[in-house]
Amino acid sequence: MVAGKNNPDGKSETASKQEASLKRDEPVKRSPVIRAIAAAEKGTTGEIRVHLSKKWFEPDPFARATKLFHRFGMAKTAQRNAVLIYVNLRRKKFALIGDEGIHKAVGQDYWNGLAEALRNDLRSCSTEDAIALAVRTVGATLQRFFPADLDAGNPNELPDEMTRD
Repeated sequence: MVAGKNNPDGKSETASKQEASLKRDEPVKRSPVIRAIAAAEKGTTGEIRVHLSKKWFEPDPFARATKLFHRFGMAKTAQRNAVLIYVNLRRKKFALIGDEGIHKAVGQDYWNGLAEALRNDLRSCSTEDAIALAVRTVGATLQRFFPADLDAGNPNELPDEMTRD
């Protein structure tokens, strides 16, 4: 299991206002992130989950994300191709966790590039849009390396949801 993590800073005022949609008590199902997860998983056997945290004290977001990855059962997918995108909204940190199947297919440079892109997107657009972009990027990668056999069906091994704490 490998990941990238970062500490994005310098968010514009517009981006801060736009990310308010992630902070409201609206149903998470309406989120563009949830729609991006569902769309990304359509053509792949891979699984994607996003977790948002608001914890103030969190010395190691990678350690927290790793615990959640296992708690959510993401290491139990048939092809070991699940990806967790973990974002701490208050600390402005994130971690990307990819199971061994996807990591073996893409390598560490992929995760480093994805982390860099997510950090830049978090600085330049709303948090919700940045996460949705990362989900679409991961989805395209999963579709390339783990395409679904549409004739055989494509069971959704994990719920398409965004979790929070």
